Amino acid sequence: MAGMSDPYAERRARLAKEIGEDAIAIIPAAVEVIRSHDTEYEFHQDPDFFYLTGFPEPEALAVITPGHSEGEYTLFVRPRDPEMEAWDGYRAGAEGALERFGADRAFELASLDEVLSRYMIGREVIWYRTGNSHHDARVSSLVAKARNHRERYGGAVPSAVRDVSVLLGEMRLFKTDDEIDALREVCELSALGHAEAMRFAAPGLYEYQVQAALEYRWRLAGARHNGYPSIVASGPNACILHYVENHRLIEDGDLILIDAAAELDGYSSDITRTFPANGSFTAPQRAVYEVVLAAIDKGLEMSVPGSSPRAIHDAATRVLTEGMIALGLLPKGLDESLAMHHYNQFYFHGTGHWLGLDVHDMGTYRVDGVPRKLEPGMAHTVEPGLYIAPDKGEITLTLLEYDQDEWNQRRLVEGRAAAMAKEAEAREQAEKITHVVPPEFLGIGIRIEDDVVITDDGHENLTTTVPKGIDEIEALCAETPTLPRP
Repeated sequence: MAGMSDPYAERRARLAKEIGEDAIAIIPAAVEVIRSHDTEYEFHQDPDFFYLTGFPEPEALAVITPGHSEGEYTLFVRPRDPEMEAWDGYRAGAEGALERFGADRAFELASLDEVLSRYMIGREVIWYRTGNSHHDARVSSLVAKARNHRERYGGAVPSAVRDVSVLLGEMRLFKTDDEIDALREVCELSALGHAEAMRFAAPGLYEYQVQAALEYRWRLAGARHNGYPSIVASGPNACILHYVENHRLIEDGDLILIDAAAELDGYSSDITRTFPANGSFTAPQRAVYEVVLAAIDKGLEMSVPGSSPRAIHDAATRVLTEGMIALGLLPKGLDESLAMHHYNQFYFHGTGHWLGLDVHDMGTYRVDGVPRKLEPGMAHTVEPGLYIAPDKGEITLTLLEYDQDEWNQRRLVEGRAAAMAKEAEAREQAEKITHVVPPEFLGIGIRIEDDVVITDDGHENLTTTVPKGIDEIEALCAETPTLPRP
């Protein structure tokens, strides 16, 4: 990334300082995954590994050993293999790992067990994320081997394994200036794609054809990858949160919800816009859209230091619930609808998440049991929505007031399964009512999502170049597309 001297070395130094000289950190790369027969899925590097190394190849392993006489940073990599490279592409090998990726020492993977067991001597703690089917058994075996050789090598051997992703999540949560520049750039490219989709989309096209225009635009501008599978959902498909089939024929009168973004230099954007396929919102569509727009405006207003993702969610949910009541989607008053979580009928997800190398980036949302406060350098999304599925013409609502924090605490104390069983039982026994939803709203799904970085005095919205106001959207939809329609 332009402007970075060696961000990877700086991050490794921070991690080394955090774990101390009595510890060793082991961070594996991702591996290739078979798609069918002898064809792999497109490779995507493990974000933690990439964050520390910048190394793009699969199967590698990074080892951090603070204060070690042989060096603090070791890379284990695939060997050079001219025959395999002729088929699958260039490999850096151990020499390239030293020359191009800043390793103090580098070995081929065949040396991993021998070298790593030696590195463990004198280290009391292993920082490693368990749950990796390719390395868990190896790490356990090496720990046992190090203990068996205590007398031969002397010194301490590992007695504890701690989750390195907790430390890396905390590091990744706070973006440097260079990372924010990277997010700005990928958000701008993603916005170009969304704007082109609004111009290009029309009744009679298939969702995947709009997807092609969207992704073509940011690839043409320099982003080779998607941040995640593109969602192009028309009509009732917009009521499906993670709809990715993208094969429906778009009809006149449909709304199109697009949740899609590019990835650049490992960093992902995450933008959602909803717009009319024919260029004009109907009165019911406009009414629902205005509710969601008010909710995202509230969420953005609250994206400031000292606020929290939880506070943003609660505030946006309140705005959405007020709107649902005004539209006749919910029958009770605001306080009752919130207390009884009736809004879950039409709004059933969180209002945002951290953003960075993962589209749902690392970092905790609670600290010492309380919602985490926003601080400068944090990047997150704001994404309220309403989803009035076609089968929601008549809904059954439970008249049960409960505090979600209380239930969450019970899950911690009693165990998730036991607490959820009690919650389900309470719901089953509670009084219920039936409500008829105004038919003009059925099949409308709307989500709006922006990406922001928290600053010292507020936030910077990275996705303003793709409009979300009704008049601005209709104007953009009326523009001539860059690409010819089929």
